[in-house]
Amino acid sequence: MMEIVQKSSPHLRRPNARVIRMMRDVAIALMPLVVFAIYSHGLSALWILLAAVGSMVVTEYVYYVIQDKINDGKFQLNNPSFSLYNYSVIVSGLIYGLILPDKIPIQVVIIGGVVGVLLAKLIFGGLGQNIFNIAGFARIFAALSFGAMLGYSNHVDADAGATVLGVLAQNPFSDGVLENYSLWTMFSGLGMPGSIGETSALLILVGGLYMFLRKSFDVYVPLVVMGTVAVLSAAVMLATDGVGWWFVGTQLFSGGLMFGAVYMATDPITIPVTRPGRIYFAFGVGLLTFVIRLFGTYPEGVVFAIVIMNMFVPAIDYAKWSKNTFSLKSGLIFGAVAVISVIGVVVGASYVG
Repeated sequence: MMEIVQKSSPHLRRPNARVIRMMRDVAIALMPLVVFAIYSHGLSALWILLAAVGSMVVTEYVYYVIQDKINDGKFQLNNPSFSLYNYSVIVSGLIYGLILPDKIPIQVVIIGGVVGVLLAKLIFGGLGQNIFNIAGFARIFAALSFGAMLGYSNHVDADAGATVLGVLAQNPFSDGVLENYSLWTMFSGLGMPGSIGETSALLILVGGLYMFLRKSFDVYVPLVVMGTVAVLSAAVMLATDGVGWWFVGTQLFSGGLMFGAVYMATDPITIPVTRPGRIYFAFGVGLLTFVIRLFGTYPEGVVFAIVIMNMFVPAIDYAKWSKNTFSLKSGLIFGAVAVISVIGVVVGASYVG
């Protein structure tokens, strides 16, 4: 049985792993999506990504310069607290940029990046101390603060055209969405509207495979997130007349589900330490995502679900009930919660239908 070591984040399951190696792997895994975003959206995607990364990098650097000045009055050009050197702030900026729509004003990108890294990371003490996913926090701040300005006050997943989830928000069980976007289009991302880095499920899986081979993330987290959404959507499909398997496919391949599951829900700083805890966390992300999509005002719920579940991580990691393996009792309780959740969602969906 593996011993649980109590120490500050980030928490890695591989004893010899280093933060710089893990973050570099994530940055490399994101590169196909960066290239695809620029190919699909042109220079607007490039400017968004540069603004997202630049705003977070500059804010963090200025923060530590001011902090040094207050503490000892000395200026350190190569500040050891500055996380540019371990790629973490770059990764946060890239993820933040990739989950933004291509029509977003650059000033909104910058404001979101500054607020995100300041309020979700720096005020908590910097790398390893934050409880919220930085990119997710910045994305939600931009969406809620500037929704009217962006023309998507009712759509988190905004862009130049109607997204799959935007269409389903009008009628969740209408297969009319397939008239414009086939499942292959949703999977490949070619010609798909959406946030600049979330549309290609294929490239997201390629990046996820790279990180899996490099052992840079816990593969159980994205599998449980996507598996939860798949089970819930299949249960709703089977219980609803006239709904086919396309419903499951659209829930998996559209919006930011795969991107959030692979690149955001696996953030080692903001997820639980133990394997059972991570499975609970991932299940909660998948459940909340599907519930927000089906019953909420916003057609997309992944980022909201991740940030909401981040708040419960300290409770999940609470030493008195945090275990490194599933016991019979905890397994039965988790199974009962899962079954009740499926039944509740199916009953609720009958009213939506």
